[in-house]
Amino acid sequence: MAKKEQQPDVVKTKQEWIMSAAYLEAERFEVAGALFMAADHELLPEGQVKNRLTKYKGGV
Repeated sequence: MAKKEQQPDVVKTKQEWIMSAAYLEAERFEVAGALFMAADHELLPEGQVKNRLTKYKGGV
């Protein structure tokens, strides 16, 4: 059985994540709210964005 290789996290800027909110199955305002503390030019990995979005939406 072949091992499934882990894909590296997608890394985008705050604005790019907001514009690709549908990819995260969220609204733009939700992504903007979750990332409000991040600088506009800061590169954020997908995993971190998803974690922040889950917390923003009230998840654990």
